[in-house]
Amino acid sequence: MSPTYRYQRGIGMPAGLSLGPPGPLPPMVKALIVANTAAYLLQLLTPDSVLVLWFGLIPRAVIGGLELWRVATYQFLHGGVWHLALNMLVLWMFGTELEQRWGPRFFLKYYMLCAVGGGLTYTFVRAGSPIPSVGASGAIYGVLLAYGMWFPNRVVLLAFLFPIRVRHLIVFLIALELVQAMESTGAGIAYAAHLGGMAFGYGYLRWWIKGGPSLGPLPGWHDLRRAYFRWKLRRLQRKRFGPRGGGPRTLH
Repeated sequence: MSPTYRYQRGIGMPAGLSLGPPGPLPPMVKALIVANTAAYLLQLLTPDSVLVLWFGLIPRAVIGGLELWRVATYQFLHGGVWHLALNMLVLWMFGTELEQRWGPRFFLKYYMLCAVGGGLTYTFVRAGSPIPSVGASGAIYGVLLAYGMWFPNRVVLLAFLFPIRVRHLIVFLIALELVQAMESTGAGIAYAAHLGGMAFGYGYLRWWIKGGPSLGPLPGWHDLRRAYFRWKLRRLQRKRFGPRGGGPRTLH
């Protein structure tokens, strides 16, 4: 997943190119990246996976031993440097604009809710499992969902090759996770945590939008339909009359 094209409103034709989300790295995204990196370095310095055994998400320990802290602490641990790097890259790429719009306090609240929601979902799906699960992916998938709800028409280059609108990417990810979760034997990737993070995040945003005008407009189904038909009209206009105008575009 990566670079995202940002289209100028009302024109739809990109011009001018920059890499990364707009503006400086916001404080909460920076703090989360630092915290996850520091926890991973501590993992490397701690022998015999002690941190994973004490703070990883072990469903049997959560349900049988009431070790409830695990549904929150597992997200700061990772299974390798590439696991950490990919999660932090997505957090930077998609979390930056959300924090800029929401503010650091609400962004952190949402991020933690998705992480805990993903942890709880995984715990109940794999209730008897003694295998520890680690990683921030539950929260990261929640961030991706929120980005798709606020910026549905952004275009992402999937695997740096295939352009896809964010709203379509979210549908694709949900379908892919459902299929993989049904085929999963319980080992490997925690698909239930990904789906749980997205589900908790969606429910929280839909609930909060009723009394949270400071969050900015959250598009509903009718808004998405109008955006789709506006895009379709602009596409027909470009085919008939050719490209018009210019404006900045951003690659994420």
